[in-house]
Amino acid sequence: MSYNKIWVLHILKKLFFVHIIFLFFMTIFRVVFFSYYSELDSFTNFSFDISKMLFLGFRIDLTVIGYIQIIPTLGIVILYYLNNDKLFSIFQNFLVYYIFALYFIVTILLFADFGFYSYFKDHLNILFFGLFEDDTVALLKTFWENYSVVPILTTFTFYLIFLFFIIKKIFKNNSENSKLIFLIKIPFIFFIFLILFNFFIIRGTFGMYPLGKMIPNVSANEYINKMSQNGVRAFITAYDVRSKFKKSKIDYIKETGFENSIEKAFEIHKQTSNIDRENLLNNITYKTKKIDDKDYNVVVIMVESFGMPILKYQSEEFDIMGNLKKHFEEDILFKNIISEGDGTIASLEALLLNIPYRPNSFAFSQSDYAQTSFTFTPAFLYNNEGYNTSFIYGGDSTWRDLGKFVKYQGYQVVEGKQDIFSSIKVTKEESEYFHPWGIYDEYLYEHILNKLETSNKKEMILALSTNNHPPYNIPNEYKSKILNYSEDLKNHIIGDFDLAKQRFKSYGYALDSVGTFLDKFKKSKFKDNTIVVITADNNTIEGIMKYDDNPIFTSKNIPIYFYLPKELKDRLEIDTSVAGSQKDIFPTLYNLTLKDTKYLSIGNNLFDKIYPHFGFNGSMIVNHGNEVRKLNSLKEKSEDELVNYYKASLAVTEYLIKNYDNKGNKWK
Repeated sequence: MSYNKIWVLHILKKLFFVHIIFLFFMTIFRVVFFSYYSELDSFTNFSFDISKMLFLGFRIDLTVIGYIQIIPTLGIVILYYLNNDKLFSIFQNFLVYYIFALYFIVTILLFADFGFYSYFKDHLNILFFGLFEDDTVALLKTFWENYSVVPILTTFTFYLIFLFFIIKKIFKNNSENSKLIFLIKIPFIFFIFLILFNFFIIRGTFGMYPLGKMIPNVSANEYINKMSQNGVRAFITAYDVRSKFKKSKIDYIKETGFENSIEKAFEIHKQTSNIDRENLLNNITYKTKKIDDKDYNVVVIMVESFGMPILKYQSEEFDIMGNLKKHFEEDILFKNIISEGDGTIASLEALLLNIPYRPNSFAFSQSDYAQTSFTFTPAFLYNNEGYNTSFIYGGDSTWRDLGKFVKYQGYQVVEGKQDIFSSIKVTKEESEYFHPWGIYDEYLYEHILNKLETSNKKEMILALSTNNHPPYNIPNEYKSKILNYSEDLKNHIIGDFDLAKQRFKSYGYALDSVGTFLDKFKKSKFKDNTIVVITADNNTIEGIMKYDDNPIFTSKNIPIYFYLPKELKDRLEIDTSVAGSQKDIFPTLYNLTLKDTKYLSIGNNLFDKIYPHFGFNGSMIVNHGNEVRKLNSLKEKSEDELVNYYKASLAVTEYLIKNYDNKGNKWK
């Protein structure tokens, strides 16, 4: 049996050396990649960030090795217990060709990533698969004309020969390993540890999210952050995204029953048969009716998981609103609102693009539209009116490929947690500013105030917070204002109440932080020339609460809050009982801030009593006034006006997406 143990150590030692050599090659490749495409004027100012990037890159490369190692690890365990000398020998020979083949594939993906970056300034993404759907002959001609194909292929051939030679030489070495045999004193324990270690290498972290799924930013510089990724993990992510996207690709015009009657969808949406049939998009094109000539900054904040239902339990003992409470009482608060999506990305993209979320659709940022500019959307309109436009996310802008997508939507500045951290005065340990999903909300709001303070132009800022999110961390120095929990609240909580309490404290911190932001804002000079909107992405408390009244609506209920300068507010008559969702926020802002500006919208100005007001949710829910409906399927036929309005609006949205012109503001 001791020979058996020596054989195991013999194979593991060879695998270790082979993997170390290839990891070294991958690191060299990353350094070359980084240097070749470098966007930095000097490396000196970013030396620490670059070292962090290389270390993170090494960890990501190691996850690739972890996947390659799965079959060798399982093979070693199985063959140990079979204890057959001939099988040992066959397996060792197999490993030479197996390792070479996998390293060959990895190398191909690394080089493909290198070439892809030269065109798209990005790692392999869903657009990579589109290359194979293009004219293959034309694509080959492009490669031939743009690259020194013969020298590249020659060098690559020599590299493969060298790689195979190294692998074979290492596996032919028969050095003894008897001194290390004590490691396998208890084989079962050793193999359990070996499998768990392999799993950990693949996962790449002890954190909540596997390293390949969530790659953290290491710098305020976007280019440095990009260089942590490698072509293999980028390809795996892109393939996964493509598979999900293809499965979820739905023709919403056909799905809603308007495949051969799209004009009917516009009639229902406009609630009139008198529509422009020559140019259907004219029917959803409007002109702003600004009531004054004053310029305003615009700040829109989407607070993570800020559902309304829990606020009914607000009290002195259960002070979950904190500093936000007085602002909700003083200013304009729409309560009859539902979220476009049940997840952050769905509601955020509805806000970013000013369109309803289409049920079961995949994120634009990870779809065929990843590099598409929807020129009818808010940032483009505000850019045209001389605004600075900024998108600020309290987490990593790499999440859902959001940072890249937002830039295509016209935002001049896109900032994530590292940019926020770099802008604030640091007075404690760096780790105390962050939680697993990003930077604590209070620093996001501090950054927004600083941006207003240092600006020399009108500002339009859209921000997304991260705090009210699993694992529900709050800063060490923050003292929760929640002192007690009523029996009524306890009776409405489903599941583990201790976990619910953790969620409530995180929720309370998020609301208190935005309330503190408004406290500071209202003491500043900006209170007279800035409009602030606060809303949510969804109501995730939905998952742990039961509701007594109208659960279909209540489970999706979020707020839309407006702060308006006093002079502007006094000139408006506002009915805060109207229904709505995120699609209605920017049409409202357009009419407050842009003079005689053409805009395209599915939603309506919440302050305008002329238009009907509806809220949409991706779970196929629509509300209007005190009425709410939930569909089981978009295909279901109904005589209900509310249901048909919702379905028609989704068909109109799909028509817009398919017929926009991304080269200007002229719509088909």
